Amino acid sequence: MFRTRLALGAVISAAVLALAGCASHTSSGAASWHATGSGSAPGDGGQGGGDPGAHPYVGASTAAAAKPEASASASPSASASESPSASASASASASTTVPVPGDGIIRTTGSAAVALTFDDGPGPDTPKILQMLRQQGIKATFCLIGVNVQEYPQYVQQIVQDGHTLCNHTWKHDESLGKKSADTIRNDLQRTNDEIHKAVPDAPIKYFRHPGGNFTPLAVQIASQLGMESIGWSVDPSDWNIKKWSGQQMTNHIVSNVRNNTKPGSIVLSHDGGGDRSATMAAYKTLLPELKAKFTLVALPV
Repeated sequence: MFRTRLALGAVISAAVLALAGCASHTSSGAASWHATGSGSAPGDGGQGGGDPGAHPYVGASTAAAAKPEASASASPSASASESPSASASASASASTTVPVPGDGIIRTTGSAAVALTFDDGPGPDTPKILQMLRQQGIKATFCLIGVNVQEYPQYVQQIVQDGHTLCNHTWKHDESLGKKSADTIRNDLQRTNDEIHKAVPDAPIKYFRHPGGNFTPLAVQIASQLGMESIGWSVDPSDWNIKKWSGQQMTNHIVSNVRNNTKPGSIVLSHDGGGDRSATMAAYKTLLPELKAKFTLVALPV
């Protein structure tokens, strides 16, 4: 009888431990973009997905992006420590796959590395940022617009020759594309990829960034079907907002914003096209050596 009770007690203890283990490993899941991407408050940084005013192309109305802390998914992963890399050398593409949150939108590198991304090009300022990146030995990611690729294919070739990563940013920066039909979305993204491949036939295009960060589940799904992961951002210096800041004031704003908000795991949004980016170029002349000294800078992996 004693042995029977002892055996029964062991079985019950094992069951209790198993249940406790299951509970301790249950994850709450990544925050949904729809829950965190709207309701922006004035501030610096961005969430990598927001309302249509959060990241307009040329001439749209102004709106401030929300701070990175407002979105759980905008924070670096647990593996990204608060202290920067001890030896923050400029590097080529990250060697590991970036983890994808539950909503399918990548907003951090998933490591201590920082990724610089440049949108709305190519354009007249693209060669300037390429030269600065080349001088510092830094790789970045360029989110290209189809009509601009059509106008400046030589700059796309230079982007690829310099070892940077390519990203599809739609044919003509349609901020409402994700709300349209599946066929319309697919045709737009495919047309953009085809135009890029006219300039660089063998270059991989592994990423998609919806204009304005206005991702929808359908747009994310179709991008995935075309072999592209959707990328947002965690730092947005609002260099697109040339109605709010200009000249040296804009340059100072960009430098301050990126300097104060970038941390291990950040994906930084900036622009090399879509308007006058002279202030952005001036800002990165200061920022690139600073960021290189503080972080490991990577292009998103392909």
